[in-house]
Amino acid sequence: MDPAAPEAGKDYREVVDWPLWFHLLFAAVVLFALWGAVQALVDSEPGWLAPFLGLTALTMAGVWCYFRHLVVEAGPDGIGYGFGRIRRRVPRERISALEAERYSVVRYMGWGYRIGWGKGDRAYSVIGCRRGLRLHFTDERGKEWHVFLSCRDPEAAIAAYALPH
Repeated sequence: MDPAAPEAGKDYREVVDWPLWFHLLFAAVVLFALWGAVQALVDSEPGWLAPFLGLTALTMAGVWCYFRHLVVEAGPDGIGYGFGRIRRRVPRERISALEAERYSVVRYMGWGYRIGWGKGDRAYSVIGCRRGLRLHFTDERGKEWHVFLSCRDPEAAIAAYALPH
């Protein structure tokens, strides 16, 4: 199944991928750690170095596979978002506002899953995607959230959300 194709009941679906240079950099770090582990084994280096570097390479490869893109879905029934299999779906009745805005690196101090300055302020962001959606909603326990979602066409997501039921 095409990851960019909308699922049933979703009018907008975007897979926001990290830039190619980021994937190459991540792969280089994994390969460097693997090379170090092999070198430590070949040199008969006793101790912790080979297992540490091998475990580091495996962990980073797993993180890359799991978090390699952000999925944003919007439709009349609500908004869905998340990295890998860590997803959240916010039903329409819990959403108080949805707006397009630019991403503030200063506010979140980087990219990925980020915690912002304010209470309940979160971001799911991807390097190179400077715009996105600001989603305001209340969860099942009554806590207010303000979540930024990297999205290349936030206006289309908002239009899909605004469709009548």
